[in-house]
Amino acid sequence: MIKDIVSNEEVKRFFKNELKLNKKSGTYLFYGSDSDQLLEFALYFAKGLCCETLEGDFCDTCSVCQRIDRLTYGDLEVVEDVNGIKVDTVRELGYKSSSSASEGKRKIFILKDIQKLKKEAGNSLLKLIEEPAENSFFILLTNSLNILPTIKSRSILVKIKKRDAEELDVDEFTYNFFLGNSKDIENFKINDIDLQKAESYEMIGVHLKKYEETEDFKEKVYIYKCIKDFINNRHYLAQQEKLYFAEEILRGTNDRNLQRKIIEYTVSTLGNLSGLEDRLKLKSMLRFPVNMKLVLINLFLNL
Repeated sequence: MIKDIVSNEEVKRFFKNELKLNKKSGTYLFYGSDSDQLLEFALYFAKGLCCETLEGDFCDTCSVCQRIDRLTYGDLEVVEDVNGIKVDTVRELGYKSSSSASEGKRKIFILKDIQKLKKEAGNSLLKLIEEPAENSFFILLTNSLNILPTIKSRSILVKIKKRDAEELDVDEFTYNFFLGNSKDIENFKINDIDLQKAESYEMIGVHLKKYEETEDFKEKVYIYKCIKDFINNRHYLAQQEKLYFAEEILRGTNDRNLQRKIIEYTVSTLGNLSGLEDRLKLKSMLRFPVNMKLVLINLFLNL
């Protein structure tokens, strides 16, 4: 139920008030820094719109609620593309939204990473949400409000605040290690991992390869540890050793999205150390097509 959601009391009140209106359609823009938490709240709202047991709330136990959690509900579609949702995908959503719901009364479309939309796809989405089909609801997710102003103006903005350490029931060290990422912290709770035990930065290539092969959460933690070890020892490393670290990342994975996450984790972990402004500019550049090899080498050589 809405009352059981942890954190974001203002958003919970918004959910209750909005669901009471029993709207025929709607577009919502959920924004915040934790992408996993954005999806979590989008699914809460989707359950509130579709629950077959409760009006204006969700029970979390009916077939619809459980299938929304598993992303298997027929009238729910979660759309994502690490390189930005394409215009053809948006156009296809227009056709789907105009068709009848297959199971319930409402169709829910959750679009992730709206900040990555290219101009053509953004304009196509704008046309779609200007006059949404009856019983179609669009929930747009973004880490940044640097998107088409017209999309913002056609949407109801909902800010999702990142949960703090107390709300996630972890100590500050664990919270900071995972940068407050709710999904990582929940995975950590069900795995037996010693965060205090260091891992040499020289092993990052090995752990990247293993993570790509297995998607084992422990390998992800080892990658974080390697980055932290590099940061802690960066002042004692020669330029050749720093270059080796960047090249090991490139040898370990060709996945641009994973490389991007490594850069983001590094920049965020460095926090308010010197050169923060330049690193924030670097982080903002990642929203656009860039030469990841040059970015990685320049980042680690200059730490």
